[in-house]
Amino acid sequence: MDTEDVGDAHFGPIVEEGRILKFSQVDSKTSVEERCYCLPTEEWRCKLSLLIARMCRSEAAFDVFTPNDLARLEGTLLGYSKESVEAFVAHAASLKFLNPSTD
Repeated sequence: MDTEDVGDAHFGPIVEEGRILKFSQVDSKTSVEERCYCLPTEEWRCKLSLLIARMCRSEAAFDVFTPNDLARLEGTLLGYSKESVEAFVAHAASLKFLNPSTD
């Protein structure tokens, strides 16, 4: 797919200027590329997000984290407040997206 198809074509110049950082990884099994953008000094968020995604694909994450843990990590990495993250976890659990017994 072209960058225009993915929707991040306009990020190129901003990445080149150094105003945002781009991290990506390609899944060797599916050839799907994951991209993550962040502000300088926030690169830990992208690195951790991509690591967790890789662990989820290999299912290693599920040996360590519950689905609720993973939702909390993702919300934190995206910058949501703890209260917002917990509200999401509670709401998702009520819809049975997450197993409420796996806190």
